[in-house]
Amino acid sequence: MLLVIIIAGSVFLYYNLNRILTNALNKSFNSNIASDVYELKFEKLSVNFLAGDVKVFNVKLQPREKPLENYSYINSSFQLTTQKMILKNVQLLTLINDDKLILDKIEISEPVVELKIADVLPIFLPFKDTTAGQVKKNNKKSIESYFLKEFNMVDASFHVANSAKEREFNIQKLNISLSDIMIDQQPGKDKISYRHFSLSIGEFTGDLRKKSRQMSFKDLKINIDSLHVEQTLDTVIYHFADFSTGLKALDIQTADSLFHLTMHSFDLSYKDRSIKLNDVSFKPNISEAAMQSRFQYQNTQFSGTVGTLNLLGVNFDSLIYKKKIFIDEIILDKVSASIFKDKSKPADPNNFPQYLGQSIKAIPSPVLIKKVKGTNVNLVNKERNPDGSYATANINRATLEVKNITNLSTSEPLMMKVDAYIENKAHFSVSLGFSYTEPHFTLNGRIEKFNLADLNPLIEAYTPASIKKGVLDEMTFSGNVYRTNSSGTIKFLYHDLDIEIDLEGKAKWKSSILQFGANTILPSSNPASATTPPRIVNFRAERDMHKSFVNITIKSLLAGLKETMIMSKENKKAHREEKKEAKKEAKKKAKEEKKKNKE
Repeated sequence: MLLVIIIAGSVFLYYNLNRILTNALNKSFNSNIASDVYELKFEKLSVNFLAGDVKVFNVKLQPREKPLENYSYINSSFQLTTQKMILKNVQLLTLINDDKLILDKIEISEPVVELKIADVLPIFLPFKDTTAGQVKKNNKKSIESYFLKEFNMVDASFHVANSAKEREFNIQKLNISLSDIMIDQQPGKDKISYRHFSLSIGEFTGDLRKKSRQMSFKDLKINIDSLHVEQTLDTVIYHFADFSTGLKALDIQTADSLFHLTMHSFDLSYKDRSIKLNDVSFKPNISEAAMQSRFQYQNTQFSGTVGTLNLLGVNFDSLIYKKKIFIDEIILDKVSASIFKDKSKPADPNNFPQYLGQSIKAIPSPVLIKKVKGTNVNLVNKERNPDGSYATANINRATLEVKNITNLSTSEPLMMKVDAYIENKAHFSVSLGFSYTEPHFTLNGRIEKFNLADLNPLIEAYTPASIKKGVLDEMTFSGNVYRTNSSGTIKFLYHDLDIEIDLEGKAKWKSSILQFGANTILPSSNPASATTPPRIVNFRAERDMHKSFVNITIKSLLAGLKETMIMSKENKKAHREEKKEAKKEAKKKAKEEKKKNKE
């Protein structure tokens, strides 16, 4: 009989305590001013007396149809539903006697969350300093300070509609874990801190209309240690000890649906000071013709892929807190880029490109990138000529190195070095040094031995000429490029050159660089013989002010080639002097040799 009484009493106590705790939990929520705007509903709860754990089932936290009090500054809302919520180590007596919910851990399993955001700085809950009158009237408490040892949200589903930023997206398999959570609300300011914060997203799909038409990614992970946040109505200040983040399968369609950006993986580490990207692709969704039809003047269209892109030695503190971009090194590998321009369109009369030194100087945020290196770079430059034909140039197997990219005070130039192959045939290297103080850069380069006829597909695409035969033995050049012109020296050594030029129906070429005349007046070799010095000439070129440093660099080289073939009066005079000196030197050596033989 005693056992039956004990069992019956335990059952009664359990159900009665469940009822008491249900009432206490509702009272605890309703005693807070958040209940003026939101209502809490749940079907039942169960209690573990020994551990102090409370399990709440079929929970729904949602906005009231009609708020009990009006808080005009609240501009956004949320709704949460979940089948199970676990409250661990709850101080049961405090909850029952004082209607205060004090506990160590909250765990929410597979919730469904709806967020509606209608302001750039969303406010979901009422707070103390602007509602003092209402708080006195209804004796409800605001959330002034709160501490929780641990919070876990497991496999949540989110739907967010952000009308302020024109965004709408869905999140699947969202997991959030926080430890040592401290919330301290002061007049006009909220302070929030976490010892550790981690977030993972299994899949994200969304429409970010202001920035992209469609966006998706998988396996996002964010980890932050010792995060401290201070938030006012118009400012957010935050500090942290360490953070890392990464994602996979990023896919973005731009807002105008013109471009498609994809990336296999992204990893960022504050501790390692690094950002690493893999398999990045940026390509247009429409044809070259459709893209060019959008522009009145000539416009350069870019697309390409990058196998790996690593940013090393990133100063995140300067970037986050002072908006300064300080990076030790950027390394790119397996780069494939494409450039297209429609030259049948007129050039923009108001476009005057700056050289790289002045372009970087004009960046508003402080920048210092010590080194950029690209390997396995391939570039395709395609142009539509004024007559409607197309010309394509290929740069293959390139290595690119750029040093001292900065808009800070410096006495050192911006240095760029390129080592590559033209059409996979002609091996060249060039070094450019850009001044930061004035529109000026230096150029030095070399092209190694190759058969000139191997470049016929390129030459014939851009000019009314072709090379029947000929070998380039060596080419070296150096010069200075200023704002409006360039000048320098070139040594172009070759032999057995035979050029065919067809100017019929191509009147524009009659005054061009490649109008060298018939082969009867073109030297077939340089040097002309073993006993004559090579033609080493000075060149000068005028800059097209509507085009960039690449164009004036190419014009400078072509001007040097023309001077080698058909020399100006100055170069002819200098070459005659060189030949005279060479003859004198040859006679002198011959006399010395003859004298030596007699002895």
